[in-house]
Amino acid sequence: MRQRSRVQFFALIAIILAGIYYFTSVNPIASHLRYGLDLKGGVTATYQAKPSPGAPVNAQTMARAMEIMSFRVNALGVSEPLIQLVGNNRITIDLPGVKNQEQALHYLGQTSQLVIKSPTGQVLLTGADLSTATAAMAGGQYVVNITFNAKGTALFRQATTTYLHKTLPIYLNGKLVEAPTVKNVIADGHAQMSGNFPSLKKAQQTALLLQSGALPVNLKVLDVRTVSATLGAASIAASKLAAAIAVGLIAVIMIFWYRLAGFVADIALTIYLFLILGALWSIHAVITVPGIAGIILSVGMAVDANVIIFSRIREEIINGKTPRASVAAGFRHAIRAILDSHVTTFVSSMILFYLGTGEVKGFALTLMIGTIISLFTAVSVTGVLIRWVADAGWAKVRQVFVG
Repeated sequence: MRQRSRVQFFALIAIILAGIYYFTSVNPIASHLRYGLDLKGGVTATYQAKPSPGAPVNAQTMARAMEIMSFRVNALGVSEPLIQLVGNNRITIDLPGVKNQEQALHYLGQTSQLVIKSPTGQVLLTGADLSTATAAMAGGQYVVNITFNAKGTALFRQATTTYLHKTLPIYLNGKLVEAPTVKNVIADGHAQMSGNFPSLKKAQQTALLLQSGALPVNLKVLDVRTVSATLGAASIAASKLAAAIAVGLIAVIMIFWYRLAGFVADIALTIYLFLILGALWSIHAVITVPGIAGIILSVGMAVDANVIIFSRIREEIINGKTPRASVAAGFRHAIRAILDSHVTTFVSSMILFYLGTGEVKGFALTLMIGTIISLFTAVSVTGVLIRWVADAGWAKVRQVFVG
């Protein structure tokens, strides 16, 4: 048992050292993480809503405007956009990593309205009757395939029946796109708009604008600010340095105070850091300054869990129990306190996540992930390592845990 536990212990240390070398020198894990506006740089814009005929500025129209803006931002592929209502008539939008701010702001503020009219100019259908709009290629040209909702399907069927063998002009933002001739009755609610799109990107942009709908109010850009990528890089470098110093001090203090057990805690903490970075990368989480604060707080919880465990084990050794018995009893007495603290922290962070917005959500998300991984490493990783130490015969001397 002793030889097997020693081999397992040193094999784990070798794997961790290899992992540290790989993810810091060969393929830095930090380069795979996504960073928010405060670290990556980007654009933050403030819009003010202006009422238009038939569209007053109220809670309903602002909520719809935010929904449409959110759809358009997501369509741009911006990582962790922050869209929030300021007061009663303003919207702020953070666009991390955006380089062409003019194009992005122009796209966000556009109002795309589809109108299908009769040959006499009567409005038959509008963009409000759309269900989906997707770009595609048909007949050697780029097109936008349109699907109407239930109401639009009925209206379109009636229109193609009434104006069979006649033209139905299609207007986009007040401009005539095309005037196709109705060759047969269309009852399934599907239509196709060619529009002579010069590229697939233009067709996709038109489809996205159509699907997001027209803005219910006019949005005027009040303020646009650019966060320098240089500032973001400096923040990332400072965060890395602070994290390295903090982890190094924690490692030294744990070894000084708990001797071999402290070294075991450092191993568990290293595994914890790998797990939390891997978890953030796997869910495509975006790292922000508040998110880093959540990670640091969860690191403190991971260290605190080990302190509770080792303190309990120390008490059992002082009471005269054998190392293996002390480990078993220490874990049994410590697990309840660890579980209580982690559950309460997780519940608090969950409340922050669901009730908060923007940066608060980032802090809460990293804290939730860190809390779960901290509990896992405290119960599983630290527990296994300490048992290996006890089984290897290294914990016979009281000074190993007592100091």
